[in-house]
Amino acid sequence: MITQLNCKDFIHHPGICLDVRSPMEFIESAITNAHNIPLLNDENRKAVGICYKQKGQDAAITLGYQLINPIKQQLIDQLITITAEKEIKLYCARGGLRSQKMAEFLDPIGYNVLVLKGGYKAYRNYAIKHIARFKNICILSGYTGCDKTGILEQLRLRGEQVLNLEALANHKGSAFGGLGENEQPRNTQFRNLIFESLRKYDPEKRLWIESESITIGRVSIPDELWINMLEANGIEIVLPIEKRIDFIVKSYGKFDKELLIASIQKISKRLGGQDTKALCEKTENNELHEVVERLLKYYDKAYESGRKKRNCQNYVKFNLENIDAVENSRLLLQHLQNIN
Repeated sequence: MITQLNCKDFIHHPGICLDVRSPMEFIESAITNAHNIPLLNDENRKAVGICYKQKGQDAAITLGYQLINPIKQQLIDQLITITAEKEIKLYCARGGLRSQKMAEFLDPIGYNVLVLKGGYKAYRNYAIKHIARFKNICILSGYTGCDKTGILEQLRLRGEQVLNLEALANHKGSAFGGLGENEQPRNTQFRNLIFESLRKYDPEKRLWIESESITIGRVSIPDELWINMLEANGIEIVLPIEKRIDFIVKSYGKFDKELLIASIQKISKRLGGQDTKALCEKTENNELHEVVERLLKYYDKAYESGRKKRNCQNYVKFNLENIDAVENSRLLLQHLQNIN
């Protein structure tokens, strides 16, 4: 049986999800956890597109079927290697011929096929609209080295709604942000990851997000979320600088010196040639506390310059004595409860 589902029902329906678009389309972005079984490879998809432009839709459809029909069994065998389940969700770019053809292959051999109406384009539009609904945001701000990420994780464990953008971006946002991280997602896939993190949350309830620039490494926060972040209220964590330095040295001192030096050199134009050389030498000599202290002068200044852009000047300052994410998250929630 073949059933068309709208995006909301498709997303929330359990089961294996197939993306039957070409490999390049899939690599660019896809529904999270979907498996790619392309009906047309990249070369064949290009050929069908050229045929459409030169000879029209009917000729392109005919060519497409000529390319797809001979590999019917190959596609089914590939599906069997993925799952033995007989209910399959699938989608193509716009819910058209490719998903229809795959459904026609599977239906006669006993599969219950659930096709996404409107295809991946519908999913993308649904994701954007859902992200834009989150306006009750509390931004967690503070200078580098306050362990805002640790506090966010503890808030999540305490039942709060939390969106960890740096974890989704595989980047911590600074010149050192890529150390120890996996490859960053494509920008369109970053948006999908944000949506998947938010789709089980209630837009009416408070959502915690760490203060970020609009770009995190090579990816950008979607405009629909960024606008709401700029208009949000926030809490600014304040900690003694020596605590921040100790935390940063502990967090980053484990990386190879060559990687640390390469990260310092990324901001050499802002630091100046003389300071860059001195910091690289101190890193080589393992004088990391001095290195971090100098780098914080740069990062704290950069943070201050970005305050107005991110509405940080209106955030409520919250003074803490130590870096202890468990205790600090408790104190933070207690503080909010007392002022409400």
